[in-house]
Amino acid sequence: LRLMPTPPLSALLVFAKRPEPGRVKTRLTALLTPEEAADLYAAMLRDALDAYAALGCAVRLYLAPDGQGNASALPDGWVPDGVTVHAQHGDGLGQRMLHAFVDGFRAGHERLVVIGTDHPTLPLAYVEMTFGLLREEPLRGVLGPTHDGCYYLLGQNDLFPRLFTDMTYSHDGVFEETLRRAAEVTAEPVVLPTWYDVDTPAELRQLCREMDAGAPVPPRTATTLTALRERYEDLR
Repeated sequence: LRLMPTPPLSALLVFAKRPEPGRVKTRLTALLTPEEAADLYAAMLRDALDAYAALGCAVRLYLAPDGQGNASALPDGWVPDGVTVHAQHGDGLGQRMLHAFVDGFRAGHERLVVIGTDHPTLPLAYVEMTFGLLREEPLRGVLGPTHDGCYYLLGQNDLFPRLFTDMTYSHDGVFEETLRRAAEVTAEPVVLPTWYDVDTPAELRQLCREMDAGAPVPPRTATTLTALRERYEDLR
């Protein structure tokens, strides 16, 4: 009799896109070219996957479809060992996240956290803290807000479709609306410290300042930033 391995109780649901020029980090093209913005996104994506893979939880990478609606794939060597790759399904971001949570719970995980890859200086301790909070209390939701009114992670230890159904995204009220819904359906929503995604030229300049101040910027992102700063005085 061959026993199937037991899945880890904690899993990270990583949402990402294939780094194609014109489809990622489009707000950065107010300063960068579409190719440069895609290169920066690729560097942050690869650094984030390496960091997440070292956390000791299951890591499930969910890739958005390409511009023609086809399933995406990353180049060989980009996905660390042990990270499983899945397609995002659903009409809109909310439905895609809900599908990923359903998928993760069905796979046997009990604590799930959805996160992106475009906050290179986010302390990984916040992710570990989220799993700890989900371990302590049943029916709990955890949110990590961003400065622009969205969130950089959302954790659940039970399925709460209300957090995603009929939600609109990419505006400054996403976090507050999600928190309001979480308070209605969870025993105790918990809010983590605020952080930021690198989506705009101002946030890119903030990342450069942090690197100058000695913040631990991951290696591929740091190399890409250094090259960009040689081209753009605005980033020095």
